[in-house]
Amino acid sequence: SRPNAVKRIMSIQAKLTWKYLAVLLVMIVVIQVSKTTSASKPSSKMTVKLAPVVDAGSLRFISLGDFGVTECGLRGFHRKCDGRIQRSVADCMDNVAMRVKPDFILSLGDNFYPDGAQSLDDNQFSSSFEHVYNRPHLKSTKWWITIGDHDHCGNVTAMLAYAKGERGMNWLGPDNPESMPADYFRLPAPYYHRRYKIEGGKILHLVVTDSVALEGAVGEMHERRFSKKISKEYAGAPAARRHWLWLERIFQKINDSIEPKIVTVVGHRPVFSAAQRRRTAAEVLVSRRLHTLLSQMGVDLYIHGHDHVMQHIVKDRVQYIGNGVGGFDLHKFDPKKPWPEELVSPEDVKWGTPLGHGFAVHEVTSSGMQISFHHVGTGPDVPDEEGNIISKDSLSTMVHKLEIPFSDSGFLPQDDR
Repeated sequence: SRPNAVKRIMSIQAKLTWKYLAVLLVMIVVIQVSKTTSASKPSSKMTVKLAPVVDAGSLRFISLGDFGVTECGLRGFHRKCDGRIQRSVADCMDNVAMRVKPDFILSLGDNFYPDGAQSLDDNQFSSSFEHVYNRPHLKSTKWWITIGDHDHCGNVTAMLAYAKGERGMNWLGPDNPESMPADYFRLPAPYYHRRYKIEGGKILHLVVTDSVALEGAVGEMHERRFSKKISKEYAGAPAARRHWLWLERIFQKINDSIEPKIVTVVGHRPVFSAAQRRRTAAEVLVSRRLHTLLSQMGVDLYIHGHDHVMQHIVKDRVQYIGNGVGGFDLHKFDPKKPWPEELVSPEDVKWGTPLGHGFAVHEVTSSGMQISFHHVGTGPDVPDEEGNIISKDSLSTMVHKLEIPFSDSGFLPQDDR
């Protein structure tokens, strides 16, 4: 009958309408996923440029890591935070700076314990940094910052804003003698490149990396240290893929140049280490991938913190030095058990000690880079230039030294290394 026919037609139309809607919905989802995936993948057209050349002639700098413990200790955030140690290291740095007159200080990460800086109004910036390193021979010295895993637990955006000269409500102001100059804290991006021209036309490259960000490409978030605190914006998979691509491209650019060079990579986490502490699966994967890249791209030196020991390891002609002894509690050290055991052997460990806090001094001349490790407070009482007695706590003693020569070559096939 006609009414039944009409009902059947309307039923078919309704079914077709729902099918069309379902197909349309699937198409929308596919398009959105495609957009998200495309956005998360680094563009193969990423443009990477070398930093402008700073005509230095010669260069001196101090490096240290894992130091920002003063505010942590004042608030009782962690039982191993002791601001007295950080200040003692700062005193010794000031004493050395009086002699060597460093061009800058290189942070190796973990600038603020235990959970980074939460905002520009966080006291971390003033109590753990400005008030500690406001010493006569350090105050005007600029810092080049590396981001550590404890820093990633906080607000990385706040650190970047602070580096741009922005300040919170608790800043003492530019006219206060306790304040540091607005441009002393240098962090142009989570990872960046610096280039210095040394006498004779030789070049020192500093490639500063973000160790935590690099992990995002090799491990799931739950497999990583501080997985519930680090942000996907700065340490997730998309950020990691961009970082790895940038790193490969910057090495290619460096190797395109023909002048003698020392290629120095800076990161918070170690590639190899004889410090005895727990590791995550992501750390092992980054170690393997990063060492392959460094050794193939002709990198001369990798400087790191994270492990609270001093150490020197050599593998496939890359020198690895650890210096995470700027203030936090120290780790145990066993040269017979280097990590990862499948990649590095005890014979590769050249030196190390867990016995003191301190820093390293780097002097770059036309003959190469001389690096000396300094322990805090292990020297005798001696008079200064005016005859005043300097206490042990303001002195440091050199405990190890090495030299990195300039290299004329860049990329080397693995079989030739």
